[in-house]
Amino acid sequence: MKKLVICTCRRYKKIPQVVLNEAIKAATEAGVPCEIVPDLCLDGASNRSFDANTLVLACQTRAIRAMFGADTDCTDIRAVDLAQVRDMVQALAEPMPWIPWFPVIDGTRCVNCGKCADFCMFGVYEKVDGHFRVLHPAACKTDCPACARICPANAIIFPKSKEDRLNGALSEPVKPSPDDQTSFRERLEYRKKVRLFRDKMR
Repeated sequence: MKKLVICTCRRYKKIPQVVLNEAIKAATEAGVPCEIVPDLCLDGASNRSFDANTLVLACQTRAIRAMFGADTDCTDIRAVDLAQVRDMVQALAEPMPWIPWFPVIDGTRCVNCGKCADFCMFGVYEKVDGHFRVLHPAACKTDCPACARICPANAIIFPKSKEDRLNGALSEPVKPSPDDQTSFRERLEYRKKVRLFRDKMR
């Protein structure tokens, strides 16, 4: 795991606050572990060292390398602009193996009707010991909350959805609308028919 270490130079304030704020914000957004050090020179006097997976943002890169080792990956944070700071931090971020968009079943609402498994075209759900479970979350289609829309008990939650009735924000269940109850497969079939009709008309 890549890591970011930022010296704030608390006493001498050599690092512009706006740059520090941008680096910390970028690290938070990118999910990069970030250590804020009030005075890196103090750490240098304590024989600290950094491994190859650490980027140090501080002032005076020659001094940092002299204190912590010639191979220390460091950048003079005063010599870069805000866009460069963001680029450097984002380069440390580990790529996500997949976007974690998937459903969660609220067991206090689920009536075990199985509509979610019948409806899902991607094999996300399976029946285990008489109950339907989300066994293949990575198979879910990113940004597709269709199964949650047709769940009669409003038991399916997509935590990343922006809709309150789908992301679990509402305390009371919301029944599907007539439009939501229309089968996703029926919609696809309708689209295919429309496309074929248009092709014939050309």
